[in-house]
Amino acid sequence: MMKRDLIVFEHERFELTGYDVWMTAGEIASLFGVTIMKVRGILSRMRKDLMVNMDFLCNYEQLENGYKDELFNLECIIAISYYIHTGLSVEFRHWICDRVTRRRERAMIVYF
Repeated sequence: MMKRDLIVFEHERFELTGYDVWMTAGEIASLFGVTIMKVRGILSRMRKDLMVNMDFLCNYEQLENGYKDELFNLECIIAISYYIHTGLSVEFRHWICDRVTRRRERAMIVYF
């Protein structure tokens, strides 16, 4: 079982449990307030319409019962949020944009 972090919605705000975010379809569905079938349908549409190579966006976790569960990284979770139209998905998109554009206290180093 791999160590992984999640995005959770607690106390009326989103929080990261760490920076190596990998979530299952069920966890993503819970995060955005939709069904697992909705998330799986979006993933299927992303694979077909966008011709996304899911090898870069997903991973598999071995479960105790021997089955494998598909995990999706932060990039994929952000993309899924744009296909879902719930209050939580809109709030998530605002939150993620705020985190990306937030000013840093120290200077950013850019390598060329």
